[in-house]
Amino acid sequence: MNWFAINPNLERYLADLGTWANAGQAISPTASSLIFRSVQIDDVDLIIEMHKRSSERTIFSRYHSPRMPTRQEITQICQLEGKNGRAVVAAIAGKKPRVVGMAYYINVDVETAEVALLVEDSFQGQGVGKRLLGWLTELALAQGIVFFEAFVLPTNKPALHLLQQMGRVVQNKLVYGARELQIELTAVTSQNVRRE
Repeated sequence: MNWFAINPNLERYLADLGTWANAGQAISPTASSLIFRSVQIDDVDLIIEMHKRSSERTIFSRYHSPRMPTRQEITQICQLEGKNGRAVVAAIAGKKPRVVGMAYYINVDVETAEVALLVEDSFQGQGVGKRLLGWLTELALAQGIVFFEAFVLPTNKPALHLLQQMGRVVQNKLVYGARELQIELTAVTSQNVRRE
C-alpha cells in the first residue's frame, strides 16, 4: 500500500475547494459540465483548436503519426449527416465555446462503419470518450449499422478497452503495427448525458 498516494476522488474534491477560494477567477470546466451534441459545420475551427491543444502523444495515438488533419478533412467530418456517417462532439458552451472531444463513424457498407475518437488531454479518463462512443453506438444501431471497425495502436490501452465495451469483438488482429478491431455492436442504455 502506498501511504503517500492521494485518492483521486479526494484530489478532485480539494481541487473543487480551490475553485471556491478563487471565486471570480476563471473556473476550469469538468466533464460533468459538458454538452454532448451532433457536430455542426460551424465546429470546424473549434475542432482544429482542440487538435492544437492536444499533446503529441494524443495526436499520434489517434492518427498513428504526428500529422494533424487538414481543414478539408475536418470539414468533411463536420458534414457527416447520416447517410455517409455521423459525428458527435463534447463541447463547452458560453462566450468562448470549445470542443473537447469528438467521435464519428464513416459508413463502409450498409452494416459496417469505421469509428474514430479523439478527446483532449485534460478531459481524458473522465468518461467523455465512453459517453461519446455510447451515443454514437445508439445512432449507428438506429441506422442499421451492426459492426464498428477501428484501427488502434497496441499501446493505446484506454482506447482498446473502451472499444471492447461497445460490443462483442469478432476480429482483433495486428495489421501494419495497429490492432484492427471489428466489433459487433450491442444496444447501450442511454446515459445521463446533457445533449443538444
